Amino acid sequence: MSILRRDLLHRAPWRRWGGLLGHYAACTLVVAIGAAPVVVVRAVEATRFDDRLGTLPVEVSLTRNGRSTLDTGIFGKVYWRETGPFGIGAQARVTGPPEAGGTLASYADSRFISTNVALINDPDVVVDAYAAQLSAELRDEIVKGELVAGLLGGGVLLLIVPWRRLRRTSRTGTVVVVGVLAVAATGLSAGAAVLRFDAWEGSAPVTGDLRLPGVDRLSFDSPETLEVARQVQPFIEKNTQRIEQRGAAYVAASQESFAATLAVRGEALRPREGETLVLAEGDPQGSLVGTRARTAIYADLLDYLGPDAVTVRTISGDITSNGTVAEKAFVEDEARAAGDLPVVAVAGDHDTEATWQQMEDAGMETPDLDSVDVGDLRVAGAHDREHKALFGALVENTAGISEQELGAQLREAVGDDPSVVLLHQPDAAAGFLGLEDLDAVRELPPSLTTPVDDGIPDQLPGTVSIGHLHETAGPWVIWNTEGDEVTWTVVDQLGTSGGVENAPTFNRFSTPVSVPLKPVSVRLQYVDVTSGLQTGYASLVCEVDATCRLSDRVDVGLPGGEPGPVPGG
Repeated sequence: MSILRRDLLHRAPWRRWGGLLGHYAACTLVVAIGAAPVVVVRAVEATRFDDRLGTLPVEVSLTRNGRSTLDTGIFGKVYWRETGPFGIGAQARVTGPPEAGGTLASYADSRFISTNVALINDPDVVVDAYAAQLSAELRDEIVKGELVAGLLGGGVLLLIVPWRRLRRTSRTGTVVVVGVLAVAATGLSAGAAVLRFDAWEGSAPVTGDLRLPGVDRLSFDSPETLEVARQVQPFIEKNTQRIEQRGAAYVAASQESFAATLAVRGEALRPREGETLVLAEGDPQGSLVGTRARTAIYADLLDYLGPDAVTVRTISGDITSNGTVAEKAFVEDEARAAGDLPVVAVAGDHDTEATWQQMEDAGMETPDLDSVDVGDLRVAGAHDREHKALFGALVENTAGISEQELGAQLREAVGDDPSVVLLHQPDAAAGFLGLEDLDAVRELPPSLTTPVDDGIPDQLPGTVSIGHLHETAGPWVIWNTEGDEVTWTVVDQLGTSGGVENAPTFNRFSTPVSVPLKPVSVRLQYVDVTSGLQTGYASLVCEVDATCRLSDRVDVGLPGGEPGPVPGG
């Protein structure tokens, strides 16, 4: 290569810009490394999120005083001796008065909170849930801080150490300069971080630390609150034990009753050749007792039917009671209620975006304006965009779309192959079906196996499951007779699989630790694996007295589960 050509390449713009960008990248890296200690401390101080703790709206942040803390404000602080690395703990600061109304289903777990104000009973479940959320928030804060510090600081360092001056030094000299700058910056940053960490209000030592006798790791900073806790502790413990005993008795009695009815009716409920079963649920809504009862029942049912009889569990919304971070443990329990059986679920109006993430983390399939394949079935669904405030007092919809529009969007997204469709509210199902409401569906003639002209436009063949109302109704069969062959669409209104009362009164309301106030219900939906069309259904119901029953199988659609000729065609 000629000397002239080498000189031209050396002076080429891309070479100059490449060198400059490389220099900027090195400056960015130096600043990012040097700023890391301060960035981490700042992230620890800034990490926080809003949640509900029992009936209390709280802001959750981090502390470093050897305690996890509930700061109630007027009633002082409650300390729990549970922290993570370096003494980092969670602090929940009450930001408003307790809220009341609705279901009063405010507890995420019986181990969560068993008092209105002060007495905490083993809240490790909440601490674990908050630790996971705080860790995620902390990572985000560190990444954002490092990006900002590196990009902005790298630009400043580029001006301080110009590229023209640096490129005149040897490669070894450049490495030495970069190393010295990185070490010096890191040392200064670490010193500043230590000073800032010690001055952080989250590092302030606890005050009072008055222990509650008989309860490990629990203490208060207010003598008055401690005295109140000591006075009410025996009553709370007695009531907690009574609630737990009633719940355990319901679970045991329902399992015994189910075993008896399964022995009588189980054989007739086995899927026929070419069929599979879907266990369809709606609205478990945070009921610990309902979930424990179904867990025991499902174990017996799946053992009786065999491992290949059931393909999937579906849940049509309202997995949780209030959609809080602290309900993570319940979502995990609900995901495992039928062991390793796949679960496809959509969120309801009692669930929040935090619940959506918890569902995914727990291993549930969560199609949202989408579909998933589970075995030979296709399951589609959409998360409800409405959210109820604590106890259902207020409803908000930040998405700006109505329930009907949500259903219509799902219909457009899923295509034309037969599907099991999961939606939460009836109005969303109406939108999916292209109707203003479900009145026309509810008024359909009881023609489950004989095609009729029902006056409803042809629909996507398959099954549409809804919840929300906590009352079992239907299913109804829409006959699709306008094409070359007859298909059918089954619309199924599911009850509450948690036995939760959604129309509470002053002296009748559900909590997750109380026994069901409404029948716990599950629909067994039979589906032909070749056509994807529903061929029958049966109902599993456990009454409030723990008496369980299995209904007879009822056939739907054409015999054999395959599309047939149009009548008179």
